[in-house]
Amino acid sequence: MTPDIRREREVAIYRAALGLIEQGVNPSDMKVQQIACAAGIGKGTVYEYFSSKDEILLGVATYCFDCEIERIDAAFSCCATLSELQQAVLDYLQDLVANRMGIYHVIAGGLGIPRSEPPADVRERVTRLRAVTAKTVERLQKTGALDPAESPDYFGLALLSAALGGFLCLSVGRCTGQDLTPVPGYIQTMIHRLLDPMGKGDAAAAEKQ
Repeated sequence: MTPDIRREREVAIYRAALGLIEQGVNPSDMKVQQIACAAGIGKGTVYEYFSSKDEILLGVATYCFDCEIERIDAAFSCCATLSELQQAVLDYLQDLVANRMGIYHVIAGGLGIPRSEPPADVRERVTRLRAVTAKTVERLQKTGALDPAESPDYFGLALLSAALGGFLCLSVGRCTGQDLTPVPGYIQTMIHRLLDPMGKGDAAAAEKQ
């Protein structure tokens, strides 16, 4: 079996498990047989790829992480200015909280108590996420949208910090029923102040227009 075929079947199993969760099946009550039926394969075939349901759920979590990194990469790849980056971050966060955060909470609950040390595959994905932000920062520094004299590491950390802060605002506000109307403006202001506190990027962009 080629690696591509194996990956396709693993993804089919992940998507089947996600589909069951979306239908309201609690991960703790989910059976491997249910996953197999939803994926359209035999239970024995599932066990050729995974040793247990818990291993499947861990795979689902990392699969979702991979999908989010791909979404972020696609959203950021079109950004050439700080304003475009601000809007891309905001659009991504709003889409995440509105459409996927609920199911991610269910998956996290089904995984039990978090480990004190992140698994190697999670650390690998964090590294990939940092690479996406680094690529974005490098491109915007070259265009002058971000100060070329500033450390790229600072911009990468600032971007991730602003995105995390924005996510927490949207997620907590949504869960507690708070008015989210002003939050998008807060997020954009936070990104701007962290990435371009002196307005140098705005000035550079104006000069090029």
